Amino acid sequence: MLLPANSWAAEEATLLGALDAQPQIVDAGTLVPPDRTNGSVVITNPRTDRSVESAIGVATPSGLRTGGATVKSGGLGSDGVISGEESVVYLGTRVARELEYPDVAAGSVLIDGRKFTVIGIIASDEAWMSASVVFPPGSARAAGYLPDSRVITVSTEGNVTKRLQQRIALAVAPAAPDSVTVLSSPSAQELRTEILNRGSSLTGLIGIIAGATAFLTLAATTFASLTERRREMGLYLALGYTRSFVSGQIVVEGTIVGALGGVVGFLVGTLVAAAVSAGAYPMFILPTILLVLPGAAAVLGCVSALVPAWAATRVSPSELLRA
Repeated sequence: MLLPANSWAAEEATLLGALDAQPQIVDAGTLVPPDRTNGSVVITNPRTDRSVESAIGVATPSGLRTGGATVKSGGLGSDGVISGEESVVYLGTRVARELEYPDVAAGSVLIDGRKFTVIGIIASDEAWMSASVVFPPGSARAAGYLPDSRVITVSTEGNVTKRLQQRIALAVAPAAPDSVTVLSSPSAQELRTEILNRGSSLTGLIGIIAGATAFLTLAATTFASLTERRREMGLYLALGYTRSFVSGQIVVEGTIVGALGGVVGFLVGTLVAAAVSAGAYPMFILPTILLVLPGAAAVLGCVSALVPAWAATRVSPSELLRA
């Protein structure tokens, strides 16, 4: 949930209290990731004189809990106490490791030359949290790192519907619900659908490129073959065979070559795909749409032979025999 800059003036308890009436909401809290703060700081451990540049996050204890933060040393604290503090921070585990900062008993750190007390070393499934320094809102405001927008992360039961999004916006900002942007993470089904759609689009693009390449290759091969067989075609025409018969023979040859190439490619591709997938997934499923590939290759061979066949039979028999 994205709130405007003036929402920083509101207490965390006030904002979260407005969400208590929504039974689907399990937990919530301010949690602003680095891509919303667009800043970095230099952190120094005075004891080891180690320094590291780190991204910035802003969060309350409730936000960290909602984001699945786990405490490796120290604690998260409570919103009422920590949110208003002006010189405390949380260190991500990766940052603490690079600073050689084992636990909160190691003392304060310097952030851009200013002293801050580390109240917790945290980690999470969210990779950014382990690689960042996280400021409570009061500390971020005092140090000048408070972002323009406030992000409240909400954990819900079930999917977030459009109606629930509207209710959340109205609860948080009843006077101006349009100023609140409620975003939702895609469900597992939506993610699967998106991945399948992207995979289908990529497969289709590769198929188009492969088809165009095969078309040009077959056409060029047919042209080269007909150049070597000009006397043969001239003899056919001189003996009274029609141009349509000769061109039809060329098209049939192109169709056979395309069909054979399609069958061989289908079999080899299927065997390779089955062998590769056997190591990672025991069940190999062949999409039924792939069964049309040999037929499609035959059609492609037929079409690619049309132009060479037409061009070859436009020449007079006498000229072909002299070639």
